[in-house]
Amino acid sequence: MNLINNTYSTPSFLRLGFRPFFFAAGSIGVIAMLLWIIFYQSILTTDNINPSQWHAHEMIFAYSAVVIVGFLLTASKNWSKVQTLYGKPLLALFMLWIAGRFLPFVNPEYLLYQAIIDSSFLVISTLVIAYPIIKGKNWVNLSIVAKILLLALSHIAYYLGIFGVLENGINLGLYAGFYLIISLLLMMSRRLLPFFIERGIGLDKALKNTKFLDISSLVLFLVFIVAEVFFSSIIADVLAGILFVIHTIRMFNWYNAGIWKRPLLWSIYLAYGFLTLGFGLHAISNFAGLLPHIALHSFAFGIALMTLSMMSRVSLGHTGRNVFEPPKLLNLMFILLVISFVFRVILTSISVEYYHQWILISQLLWVASFTIFTSIYAPMLFKARTDGQFG
Repeated sequence: MNLINNTYSTPSFLRLGFRPFFFAAGSIGVIAMLLWIIFYQSILTTDNINPSQWHAHEMIFAYSAVVIVGFLLTASKNWSKVQTLYGKPLLALFMLWIAGRFLPFVNPEYLLYQAIIDSSFLVISTLVIAYPIIKGKNWVNLSIVAKILLLALSHIAYYLGIFGVLENGINLGLYAGFYLIISLLLMMSRRLLPFFIERGIGLDKALKNTKFLDISSLVLFLVFIVAEVFFSSIIADVLAGILFVIHTIRMFNWYNAGIWKRPLLWSIYLAYGFLTLGFGLHAISNFAGLLPHIALHSFAFGIALMTLSMMSRVSLGHTGRNVFEPPKLLNLMFILLVISFVFRVILTSISVEYYHQWILISQLLWVASFTIFTSIYAPMLFKARTDGQFG
């Protein structure tokens, strides 16, 4: 890195992957949901896009994917001790993500350009995440690269479906991408959640876990993805029930009452609970007569709460701030998202009469939560580290 008058020549915003991509995630979390409100309430219609498909696509391949890319570009530097993308190359990747967001609203004739630009973001991200891991011979994390590659291929399958090249490609791409995101978050949760709780509360011994739970949860979830995405068979329901039990046991093993005093602990723990509940709801959905997509939205809120919590923690730590003294508004931010979950998943299941009202309230609470995140963290993401280090 070049130093000029004892300062770094690279703008703070472009020094590490989490900065532009967490800002992008917070922003799209607000903008995409506001647009979804407009579409869902039929305030505005467009012939250019299918609103439901667009909503699912943006939550998976715009929001969730950009969080994971930002996190992995940051984490892989720590894992491999190899400098990851920064400066103008990072800006170029960021602009590629932005370009993929707005072309659908301009002209349907630009759909091919949209597909190429939008798909290339994850393809290039896979390469730049793989580079430090391979160069640093950090082979233990190569499986993460494989999942990002599969996520990129799922995104391509989605567009191939839109163009009619791949039969049912839209659903295959969306569902495969969705469950791959969950797979990545479950993997990160296994590594980080017990560690965060042990360190955050100051426990003297490690939280309980077994290799049997690790292996069974991994293998069964891979089989679940195949059964759910490609066959939609009852086997997926059975596997979801087993996974619900496995992850419930994990939650019991990792629980400590001290988490409720720290927003960066209870939020990620509760997010894990939403994912676990998603498996339970999936298992009983065909037998209990649940409304469509209830299990999917439990998973979705698990993704949202976990990524919001992880972004909040990573941004504090990597800007030189104390993760044990987070901004006071974080509690409110997380609580609003939890209440949003209650309206979207719980109330819509037990009070169908006000279904559309519950969804609107949930959407507005989501917007409020992500607006708080963006307003708190944007200044941190654009400013240099408090300790003067590069990053």
